Amino acid sequence: MERRAYAWLLVVLLLRCVPAAAQVELPGQVPPEYSATLFLDPIAFLGPQPGETRLDVFVQVGYDNLSFVKTGDTYAASYEAAIGIDDSTGTQVLEKLWTENVEGLTFDQSVSSSGYSLQQRSFTVAPGRYAVRVSVRDMESKTEKKASYRCVVPDFSTTLVAISDLMIVNRITVRDGKKSILPNVTPNVGNLSDAFYVFFEVYDRAGADSLRFEARVLDAKQEVVVRTDTTELVKTGRNEVFMRIDNSQMPLGDYLLSIRAVPASVPRDEKGGEKRFIASRARTIIVRWKGLPRAMKDMDLAIEQLEYIAKDNEMSDLKSGETLPEKQQKFLAFWKKRSLNPNAPRNEKMALYYARVDYANKHFTRYREGWRTDMGLVFILLGPPSTVERFPFQIDEKPEEVWQYYDLNYQFVFRDENGFGDYRLLTPLWEVYNRRRDF
Repeated sequence: MERRAYAWLLVVLLLRCVPAAAQVELPGQVPPEYSATLFLDPIAFLGPQPGETRLDVFVQVGYDNLSFVKTGDTYAASYEAAIGIDDSTGTQVLEKLWTENVEGLTFDQSVSSSGYSLQQRSFTVAPGRYAVRVSVRDMESKTEKKASYRCVVPDFSTTLVAISDLMIVNRITVRDGKKSILPNVTPNVGNLSDAFYVFFEVYDRAGADSLRFEARVLDAKQEVVVRTDTTELVKTGRNEVFMRIDNSQMPLGDYLLSIRAVPASVPRDEKGGEKRFIASRARTIIVRWKGLPRAMKDMDLAIEQLEYIAKDNEMSDLKSGETLPEKQQKFLAFWKKRSLNPNAPRNEKMALYYARVDYANKHFTRYREGWRTDMGLVFILLGPPSTVERFPFQIDEKPEEVWQYYDLNYQFVFRDENGFGDYRLLTPLWEVYNRRRDF
């Protein structure tokens, strides 16, 4: 006991100078699942002069970032916004500031989880690498939110044919024969019906006459999951192209959308390699479903991760879904029964559960995924401990961690049996389930 007390004293003295990235943090240091309703999307187009690029920065400010005040029969809010552009050395080269008013909303609109204010600001920049920053300050509450995006701005004037950055389109309207597009500022295309459009400009200096544009969507394994082509007549100069991308069979996940321009006379031959293409552009997109945490990418895995709280009959029902929409419906129904407010657009318990799963995967993964470890189990069900006592490796004793939960009047002891950070729970698992849990 004396040696253990001495070891604990050393740990106390060293805690402030020894990083513990692989260990659990204390309460308040665990980031919650956030709504992340402040987005920006910088899109590069051909600039006004050779060697210049026009960078259109789209900013989407979710209404949950704003404080609405009733004015008569409607609600209004205002915010200050700033966009800053830093070059590769971190030096700010451009900035635009403005104040925006959101007026004339009904109460339901002002509290809608899908409502937002969309703004665009354009900059003329030289080709290069940049960091684009946006900050939004609510005028009523004085709270500030920030977002950033690193991008490479190309030089479209150096090749005979070039493709601008790709814009994901939320909605297209036609008035007096002219198309008007509303961009989808977030990279998520999972809520855009069964298909979405991508818009881009084509700059032709070669007199190509007609080009075939081949769109490919690749998953994380670099396998093509969507393939579509369109042939367009192009004129010398600037051309606008819209392509429809079917996303009905794209499961949750991260993807790369690639557009390549090929002379229309070249046969469709996937084995032709890069030599077939005279221009290309790509961007990342994701598929998430409304109501699901943003970190969730695999519905089958998300269902599997419910084994700590789902009953046997519930688990069987969840796994019985044959299609992705059916699985989603059963999944959301499972969480709706546990929601503090079933009518709320955001299920706080579901968000908290998967935020903890994500945290466990990032901090406790060793031979197994973090959520499957003993530490992951305790953390997911009970949350972060009140205090953590760490007993490092000694010659005659193996490393241990003790998690104290003052509100439960209980502690859990973990031991690293092999010395590789694979901490196992010494107390029986039923002790975890017998404690008051959050789900």
